[in-house]
This record gives sequence, C-alpha cells and structure tokens, in this order.
Amino acid sequence: MSSDLLDVVRRCRGGEADAWRTLLPTFQEIGRRALRSFRLSRADLDDVLGDALTSLYAGGLSQFRGATIAELVAFLRTVTRNRALDFVKERNRWAPSDALDQSDESTMGRVGGPGPRDAAFGVADDECLAFLRQEVGRLKREDRELYLMKARGLKEREIAEQTGRSAGTVASQIARLLERLRERLRDRGCV
Repeated sequence: MSSDLLDVVRRCRGGEADAWRTLLPTFQEIGRRALRSFRLSRADLDDVLGDALTSLYAGGLSQFRGATIAELVAFLRTVTRNRALDFVKERNRWAPSDALDQSDESTMGRVGGPGPRDAAFGVADDECLAFLRQEVGRLKREDRELYLMKARGLKEREIAEQTGRSAGTVASQIARLLERLRERLRDRGCV
C-alpha cells in the first residue's frame, strides 16, 4: 500500500466517487483479512463488508484521525470488526428458539432473545447478572479497573495509555480475567 492511499481517503471525504472506487479493493482486502476469525459464510461476509463500507460512506470515514497507512488499516479493520460483531450479535439475538437442539447440552442457553431463560436452560439471566456483579466485586482493585474499562468499551490500546502498561500486557491480562469470569459463570450454569 502506498502513501497515495491517504490521498484517496482525503478525496473520499471530499465526496469524489472515483476515489471511493479506488479505495474499494483495498478496503475489501483489509476487511476480508479482519473477518477471517469470524468464520462467516461468503454471503454473510459480503453483507458485513457492504454494511461497513456503507457506514464509512455515510460519514464514518470522517472519524479517521490518523496520519499513516498503518493507522488507516487499523481504523478500517476496527470498523469492519465492529460491524461483524453487530451482525453476529443481531443474528444470535433473533435466532428462532426452536433451532436449539434439545439433546445438545453444550448449546443450551446460547440461542434466543433477551430475558429470563426457561428453567430447563439453567439459571435465569437476572441471577447470572447478579452473580457476575458479585464476582466483579470480589476482584482485586487492579483487575476490577481493567474489567470496568473494557466493559465501558475502551480498546486495549486506550487502557494501556491510561494505565501505563504495554498494550500486549493489557490484552493478555484482560483475556485471562475474562476467562476466569467465564469459568465462574459456567460453573454457576450461566454460560
């Protein structure tokens, strides 16, 4: 990728249709790489990329404040991943409850909309939420701060800046913390 890409972004912000056509192949390449871990079908992948591109076209690209190609690539990856997360959450939220295989206990409680679960599916959501709050309250102050910053939507890089740690350290600490909380929730019957 060349530094001309930043000029293309500037022209896209100015509303040039040719600039958007020039940006499209680069965006698709970055987006497809960013979505590999989601294991989406080809159609779903195209939908997510289309949605991400639409959001950029509708003004999202004006949010880019970087000055380098690396920052642009990170920005485009983030936009694409956020759209994919929204897509997956929405799909799981509206999945029909009869799609749940009653014989497969490993999937119990993962499908369906918000609200308390049927007693056959384990602990009710409000009980799980209360249990999670209790577990978070028991964390060491440092871990609780990390959890709350992540829960408020801060990225690892932002948390690292605020705490004075490296982004890699923050990412691994958060991953271990979340896994411990998931284990406790699983033991409780919430996940």
